[in-house]
Amino acid sequence: MNKIFIDFDCTIADSVKTYCNIYNSLYREHDGFVQADHNKVNRYDLKDQCNLVDHQEVIFSSEEFFRNLELMPYAKEVIERLASKYELAICSIGTLENISFKAKWIKENLSIVDNVILLANVVEAKGIKTDKSVVNMKNSIFIDDHSENLLSSDAKLKICFGKELDWNKNWTGQRCFDWREVEKLLL
Repeated sequence: MNKIFIDFDCTIADSVKTYCNIYNSLYREHDGFVQADHNKVNRYDLKDQCNLVDHQEVIFSSEEFFRNLELMPYAKEVIERLASKYELAICSIGTLENISFKAKWIKENLSIVDNVILLANVVEAKGIKTDKSVVNMKNSIFIDDHSENLLSSDAKLKICFGKELDWNKNWTGQRCFDWREVEKLLL
């Protein structure tokens, strides 16, 4: 296994923290506002902390979101070390607006990774969900925070990234809670 596919949101980038911060700044003056705490998010749609947003893509697809987006702790350093041993690919799904901002952010912050697979989720409104099973990951390693993506993948080694949350609590395979654990496992 000489190739690693890495998810973007909540794996490379601290999307939940950034989302909550933007939500707090945008909705602070709205009726019913309660300060969102990124450490308490347990739902994939973030509605447990950010209940005033009708569609989460409003924030995820904004320029402000990507201007403020931070890497997960140790992500950049470990990814750079992994690049000396593995071929790396970032694989992510989003709206057209989201993936265009994501591509620019990756180029500016992780230029060491030049293989980027961004899947546009443009058909979800019609009841068809885009997922990462369309990407051939045979004989590769796949790191993602969402168990559905891991379960539908044909990767040889699947690693669930991060703490147990609603969207990955059913994962029973390999888990790494942070990038230092990924490094210990793969280097």
